[in-house]
Amino acid sequence: MRAKALFEQKGYSAATMDEIREAAGASKGSIYYHFKSKEELFLYILELTMLEWMNKWAAISAPLRTATDKLYALAEHFASDFQNPLMKAAEEFSGSETADPAVLARLMEITRAHYPIFRQLLEDGMESGEFERMDVDELLYVVLGLMGGLGVAYYELGAERIGPLYRRSIDILLRGIRSSGADG
Repeated sequence: MRAKALFEQKGYSAATMDEIREAAGASKGSIYYHFKSKEELFLYILELTMLEWMNKWAAISAPLRTATDKLYALAEHFASDFQNPLMKAAEEFSGSETADPAVLARLMEITRAHYPIFRQLLEDGMESGEFERMDVDELLYVVLGLMGGLGVAYYELGAERIGPLYRRSIDILLRGIRSSGADG
């Protein structure tokens, strides 16, 4: 999608609807027929990007058998997303649109779309005996906080060091949640 490339290149604020229309080769009426605003178009692009991320995760996780292996792979998949050029525009967008409750609610829905993936992985790990049984909601937020919080390091460490840091964080997390009956 040409609009996505424009947002990746210029950022959210700098990309104008006229530039998007021109890049897409569409009339102004055509664009506004489908998307009432630049915000709506950007949210649509974010939704598509999240679906791509989730589909890629499904392919990555399919051959993995243990919750532990999936947790490592999910952390790596999460870390690799920092190299997605749309992420910078998404950060800019999230800071600029928080005044509109409807836009913020939709943005939160998109950014939470991967929560069920994490929840299922943690539940599977508890069910298989790999992870200690505990409140899955609390553990979900701990893991999400860990994944999201480590993202700050991307700006200091760069792409080549962020993946190993995520893997190390899972090593440390597993020491705290691994069931005493699990191999390890």
